[in-house]
Amino acid sequence: VKAILEAATCLLSTNGMKHFTTNHIANLAGVSIGSLYQYFPNKESILAKLIELHKEKEFKRVSAIMTRLQENPTCQNSRLEREGNVRLAVKEFINIHAENLELSRILNAQTRELACLLPFRSTTTFLTKLLHSLLDKVDSASRKENYIRAYIIANSVDSLIQTTLLEQPQLLTEARFLDELVNLSIGYLQPR
Repeated sequence: VKAILEAATCLLSTNGMKHFTTNHIANLAGVSIGSLYQYFPNKESILAKLIELHKEKEFKRVSAIMTRLQENPTCQNSRLEREGNVRLAVKEFINIHAENLELSRILNAQTRELACLLPFRSTTTFLTKLLHSLLDKVDSASRKENYIRAYIIANSVDSLIQTTLLEQPQLLTEARFLDELVNLSIGYLQPR
């Protein structure tokens, strides 16, 4: 299975969907088409698995940063500390997609086609919960207000990154893009 998924990843990264067929995948993986079909009934199931693995990786990386910030709420005392922490989290979120830009772009587009948005939402949902918890520790607003703020900023940043990935992926590697996402987040997350 690992060889099949590695071959599929390589094909998507280098050729996009153009040569993404079970025959090409099996050939590149060095397995028979019959062996491939034992594990995956079609190319869509391979795509679904790649999307799942991509989201698991994203989830682990974002959650590690957010958990570290949540465990140390005193690091949110000053605007400078908050900005540094937001920059760290947003940069990691961008880096996840920018590391293999073409693969991320294709998986994002295919997620919409395959109607498997739930895995793509799991990281944003988790980010919303962690951000909500962090806001509750450092902000005197009500729990409901903090939840709404966390929900809006997590979904705004995620949406901007996903849209940029599809429409202007080169921006993901621009320092100014990161700066603007941080400015958006910091401005919105100011204690009230």
